[in-house]
Amino acid sequence: MMSSGEIVKQIRLSKGLKAKYVYKDLMTQSTSSRYERGKEEIKIAKLLVIIARLNLEFSEFIYLFKAENEEFKLFEKYHQRLLKAFKKGEIMELELINQNAINLYQFNHLACFNHLAQLASCMTKKISKKQKDFTVEKKIIIDYLLKTPRWSKYEYQLFDEALFMFTEDDIKRLLNSDRWENFYNKENDFILARTKVQLLAHVIVLLIKDDHFSTADTCLMLLNQVEIAATDIWSKCYKSFIVGVNMVKDGDLKQGAKIISETLTSCEEFKLFQLNKELMYNLKICLDEGLVGANSN
Repeated sequence: MMSSGEIVKQIRLSKGLKAKYVYKDLMTQSTSSRYERGKEEIKIAKLLVIIARLNLEFSEFIYLFKAENEEFKLFEKYHQRLLKAFKKGEIMELELINQNAINLYQFNHLACFNHLAQLASCMTKKISKKQKDFTVEKKIIIDYLLKTPRWSKYEYQLFDEALFMFTEDDIKRLLNSDRWENFYNKENDFILARTKVQLLAHVIVLLIKDDHFSTADTCLMLLNQVEIAATDIWSKCYKSFIVGVNMVKDGDLKQGAKIISETLTSCEEFKLFQLNKELMYNLKICLDEGLVGANSN
């Protein structure tokens, strides 16, 4: 049987949270290390604080503790199926995932399965084009994000994957200064920084596509404040690409095109072929919407 510390470590790592945030003012680094290795247990009062910092309800943690993390594996399985089905436009698969996620949520009450069901429902609507009202599903996701005091990798990814259903006002609510004051903190690890960069890049492209240039500029400011490790070439390339796109948007076609070209070349040199493909796709979206000089007046 896994100890509570071992479960905490698995959840913490899966959410991209650093140990110094989870255990701040609760225990020393050496004690937390022993705790996560199952060599030491802690009092319930401290465990409740840790669970809150992991963005979990106590009942969710107890379930995961008993299941020894098997539900996370099951969620990731359905999560990957969801993203693949949405990309390929497979409506029947999305409907199946939606129903399975609903059933799993009713059984285990883990919020992630509820969110999975909402995403599957909206993705089905978007692909079928029969209905574009995301009101109910969107409220569930936004309410969760707004009530979560400090986001982990999971929350950033949820925002990113639900982005297609959000309006500019929705984005502004989620990106207000109070909520995002920790967005550009110095506690980013490699994975969390990359998740933030990708989310903001997708938000900026969407806002430019829909001619919301002022909000896009605000998001670019947030992007510029995300600290990126010197070895994180992937994040550096994505950030550089967005800076170039923004220059083109503002009418500086020559310099913007130069930065975009250099970034795509870097992707090739570092064999970041999937990133190169994604950046080309984002560039096409912006160009199709008349990006050049769009904000030059």
